[in-house]
Amino acid sequence: MKHWLASVLLCWSALVAAEPRTIVVGIEQIDYYPHYDFSAGQQRGYFYDLMQLFGKKNGVQIRFTALPVKRLYQEANNNIDVVYPDNPNWQQYMVAEYSKTFSDPVIYTLGSTMVLPENRQMPLENFRSLAVIHGFAPHRWLELQPRYKFRIVDVADSASALGLVLKGRVHGASIELNVANEYLRRQGQSGALVAAEQLPFTELPFLLSSVNKPELIIEFNRFLQRHPLEIQQLKQKYQLLEHRSQLKAP
Repeated sequence: MKHWLASVLLCWSALVAAEPRTIVVGIEQIDYYPHYDFSAGQQRGYFYDLMQLFGKKNGVQIRFTALPVKRLYQEANNNIDVVYPDNPNWQQYMVAEYSKTFSDPVIYTLGSTMVLPENRQMPLENFRSLAVIHGFAPHRWLELQPRYKFRIVDVADSASALGLVLKGRVHGASIELNVANEYLRRQGQSGALVAAEQLPFTELPFLLSSVNKPELIIEFNRFLQRHPLEIQQLKQKYQLLEHRSQLKAP
């Protein structure tokens, strides 16, 4: 009996030991494709594939928790191992009670001002209205507002922001360039809006952050360093641009 019980316990211990770790990734519950899309039950995009690759290479299971933008960063200390996207410059998402550990850049994003082609050269002096996705804070634009007095229109998502520009109801929309171009392509309107050349444009890295598990960030950074070719292939799969110099001349 003792030998049988010992064998059962040994087998159970082996099974438990063999179970992969599970990492809970908190992510914005929005359509930000091709970077990521976790709206309406979706799980797709570059970051989704990247985390699946990370899980495969490191023997971990990835579980995503999609939350509204503002709530995501408030919940970063509750049952979430890592949060994406994040950046130490996003002061509105910092919580004084705890500190975060940030990863190396996951990808660089192109914070553009999308306008009608005829407004490509519009100067700030003539700009009157900007559509912004709820929960996003376009820092450069906010710094400029006291001087230039343009109006900011808060909208639910990228589609709403771009739609206002297409209809001529606002001059521009603060939208990541890859996201804007993908939406326009899906609507059969490629080129209907362009990145303004004299209005704010940023190259901002998206990072992974963690409050409770800094060791995961170290592990993730090691993954980024060891698999650059496969990661680059994922970026090419989603046709992601990371630098303004990659934009084609009009």
